[in-house]
Amino acid sequence: MPKTHTLVYVTDPMCSWCWGFSPVIEAVRERYQERCHIQLLLGGLRPGNKERFDEQRRKTILEHWHAVHLRTGQLFDFTFHMGPDFTYDTEPAARGVVVMRTLHPSLAFQYLKMVHYAFYRENQDVTKESVLADLAQSLGADRAKFEGLFRSTQVKQEVWDEFDRSRELGVSGFPTLLGQNDQGMTMLTQGYQAFDSLASIIETWLNSTALNVPT
Repeated sequence: MPKTHTLVYVTDPMCSWCWGFSPVIEAVRERYQERCHIQLLLGGLRPGNKERFDEQRRKTILEHWHAVHLRTGQLFDFTFHMGPDFTYDTEPAARGVVVMRTLHPSLAFQYLKMVHYAFYRENQDVTKESVLADLAQSLGADRAKFEGLFRSTQVKQEVWDEFDRSRELGVSGFPTLLGQNDQGMTMLTQGYQAFDSLASIIETWLNSTALNVPT
């Protein structure tokens, strides 16, 4: 039976709530991959941010991380000490996911999870090309090809176009899950949602749209 529904996951690799949502989207993919296409869309949390990362910003971010941990159970490295040149620019990490999706589409979600893990659990600076290339190489990607695409004008434009696309769809926060079929796009959740409640929403969407299919 052909798939007529698509789930669009709008996310950012440096979004703490998306890290909290990581087990949920894995469960969604496992349950619905036979019934729906599942796509990844990079939303752009703080792309191009160049503000100095001072101690006050670090404390604010750690407050968010603790909130995510309490709500979702996901673990973090709460030491969170980056180098003196660190800026919370989420564009490079998003671009890395776009590159991996281009080279190995079936590994895009796995790579996204690895970037999440490297940043939130291992305190790695995923704004750096070398870190992103290391992660891609660990999944079997050709490092030279990854680096070439990562630096290319084409991919840099593609990731910004993707950010624009998410805004055009009305996405203003992450994680977001959209449902798409021939009747249009439906917002299934914007923000964290536990799997059981989200699965109920997805089932309602699938069943209601199925009822509208001409016979």
